[in-house]
Amino acid sequence: MALAELDNGNGGPAQEAFESDEKNSTDLFIKHYFERISPDVAATFTEEQKHAIKQMFGARGYAKHPVEVRRSIPFGRNRFYLIFLLGRERRAYDRLKNEGQASGYIAYALASAFWLAPAVMIAALLHFLN
Repeated sequence: MALAELDNGNGGPAQEAFESDEKNSTDLFIKHYFERISPDVAATFTEEQKHAIKQMFGARGYAKHPVEVRRSIPFGRNRFYLIFLLGRERRAYDRLKNEGQASGYIAYALASAFWLAPAVMIAALLHFLN
């Protein structure tokens, strides 16, 4: 009987608790993301729009990368952050091309030179200092 009640939308206390939990979590989510916009603008969103926004942000997962370095570095009165991520590209080539991020061999050569040249210079400097 409980399944039939849930199918009809008359789930009683269990369904009400579920809907209450869902509404509270949605409210917390919306409150968190809408605190930066004007209350007048936030009031114009319908529940369907709020749900769509929650789905959009909820769909974004936190990908683990094989190499992941995240550091906050103090520099004078300020702090700067450094993030270095390395992993396999999972986006489709068409998407990369449309976003202007698809690169050819020249870009790889320049990136390699950008990372390799300082390493070679430091190695040479250490070699000559010893």
